[in-house]
Amino acid sequence: MATMRRLEIEYRINGMSTLYEEKTISWSNAEFIFNKDFTANLKLWKDGIEPEQISETLKELEKRSESFRVALKYLGNHLISFKKKDWPTYHFDNQKFTIRTEKEIAIIIDYLRGRRESFNLLHAELPITFNIISSATTSPIPLPLTMLSIPSDLHRMAETLVAADELVKYPDLTLKLAFLILEELKVKQDLDENERKMKYARDFVSHLTCNNPEVVTFVEAELPTALVNNGVQFKRDMRDHVAFVSKYAHEALRRAKELFEKKIQEDGGLSKVRFL
Repeated sequence: MATMRRLEIEYRINGMSTLYEEKTISWSNAEFIFNKDFTANLKLWKDGIEPEQISETLKELEKRSESFRVALKYLGNHLISFKKKDWPTYHFDNQKFTIRTEKEIAIIIDYLRGRRESFNLLHAELPITFNIISSATTSPIPLPLTMLSIPSDLHRMAETLVAADELVKYPDLTLKLAFLILEELKVKQDLDENERKMKYARDFVSHLTCNNPEVVTFVEAELPTALVNNGVQFKRDMRDHVAFVSKYAHEALRRAKELFEKKIQEDGGLSKVRFL
């Protein structure tokens, strides 16, 4: 019988809002199952793992699952929650061990290396994650051919853009968050004409009264009702103000996502489907 040294972990995903055409797909050392109740299962594993490598490999698998979770959320599954379906398991030849604590890993290593005759399983409760169940009625899309992933150093940006998406009823907040990412990914001096307009609109909503001459000239030309004394002022309860800001919020979010997704590809993010 061939030897087996496999560490695997499985997650239950609740709150999916994307409808997929396929129900199951296998990626490199991963399997994804989409269920009809808009939940999903993600299983990750790595082979050739010796007992002494369990701890470090477990961190790698958890990091991989987090990059997948952030990617799913960025794609529109804003209410998803990840929960370990069971504790990670380690297969050593024909033996199977449940991994619950670092101390238990040490016991398993000693047992498999002959430094102890038996081991006592330690008891710990499986972490519970608050779950939100949702459903969607969108048209089904194909599952990606490679496992979705957003590099860990871009998770903060992804979460910021998700928050911007969720604040559509407050375009001034969407604009602020979107332009925050746009500005971070593009040097201020390199802003094109449209991006500069987005910046003026962002400045307009960022101050109680904005007195910057460039902003005042820009806003007054399109929104004369915003003019007060020597500046301009955004009023959320005025429809024309909201409509004006919404236009630039939408453009800023679209542009920020465009630059962000370019950065994902440059940094090794994997996907065979377009984000936008």
